[in-house]
Amino acid sequence: MRAAFIHDHNFVYNEEDGNYYDGSGGAFDVGLWHRYLAVFEGIVVVGREMMTLPNKLVLSSTDKVKFKLISGAHGAKSLLRNKARIKVELEAIVTSVDFVIIRLPSTLGSWAARICKKNKVKYVIEVVGDPLTAYWNHGGVLGKLVAPIQAMIMKRIVKDAPFVIYVTQETLQRKYPCQNQVESISNVRLLDTINERQLISFYLQERPKFILGVIGTFHVKYKGHKELIKALRLLRDKGYFDIEVQLVGTGDSEWVLDLAKGFGVDEQLKIIGTVEAGINGVFPFLDQLDVYVHPSLTEGLPRVVIEALSRGRICLTSDAGGTGELVSTSFVHRAGDWRKLAEDIEKVYKMDKKDRLLIARKNLSVAHRYLETTLQARRVLFLERASS
Repeated sequence: MRAAFIHDHNFVYNEEDGNYYDGSGGAFDVGLWHRYLAVFEGIVVVGREMMTLPNKLVLSSTDKVKFKLISGAHGAKSLLRNKARIKVELEAIVTSVDFVIIRLPSTLGSWAARICKKNKVKYVIEVVGDPLTAYWNHGGVLGKLVAPIQAMIMKRIVKDAPFVIYVTQETLQRKYPCQNQVESISNVRLLDTINERQLISFYLQERPKFILGVIGTFHVKYKGHKELIKALRLLRDKGYFDIEVQLVGTGDSEWVLDLAKGFGVDEQLKIIGTVEAGINGVFPFLDQLDVYVHPSLTEGLPRVVIEALSRGRICLTSDAGGTGELVSTSFVHRAGDWRKLAEDIEKVYKMDKKDRLLIARKNLSVAHRYLETTLQARRVLFLERASS
């Protein structure tokens, strides 16, 4: 049985080695496809075609996976201009496979869902985010005009879908309910956690600086960089000069540095840039933080917060998407509320070592629920049921 995976993700073909690469973020790597290859004999990946190699080359090509990339699918004007042609391409792909995995929100995914219904092709929807907050915070008047329309479209698609996987436990289910069969499975890929000895060693040691970390692309302005910088300024005004913020992410970070200079906190900011996934990059970065901060204005269920929990980090997050499902409500601020974020940072700063260790232990226990072995077993059962 062959399946198609359809989403508005960017991929690029490298003529030098004949491979396809994740064009943004790095989450669409070989490991992602192996999840589905546990159920299907082969996968056709449908995404948006990029012509320029990203600065972070994350391999996406692997055995039994083919790519059918859609050109002219970037931006509203391009989509409208090429809509008829793109739908023809999607229909040819959908009708050539036995099953379709559609990740929403995405324009290609929304069109594919209608094509599946029309041609009676079996499919599953993966709900990984909220288009209302995503479009609203994307910037500009057009985004705010489009946001409620996109949310309405997605509600209709999800409501009638035969099978739906949500990355949250409750949040996205409430916003985009389905009247048929559903399952809650995060798309995080967590293979292990740190142990108790490592946890105790970190939290009982003396440290010269109080280090905060954020992971989020610089391509967009809704990852909460501005809110964190404003919170940092407030803390500086209160005399907290030994707080350092380290930022990991792809894209041009100049606008963040300019913003920090404007608020007079650029000396407390450190741009790390792009790092590799897992034990070769993200985990070592998380392991040296006192606090991981995730002040994003829009989310589904952020993988990086779960990864931070798995490293025993204290996490401060916004309430965007299902983020508030992962940490104690006392450490959750309303998206955009930088004053509450500053209060939460100060609260952790003032805590003694034993109290920090207690929170870290609780966070580690939450992470255990998201181990890949547990989630993959449920995913395979659900996909087998949906495709049978």
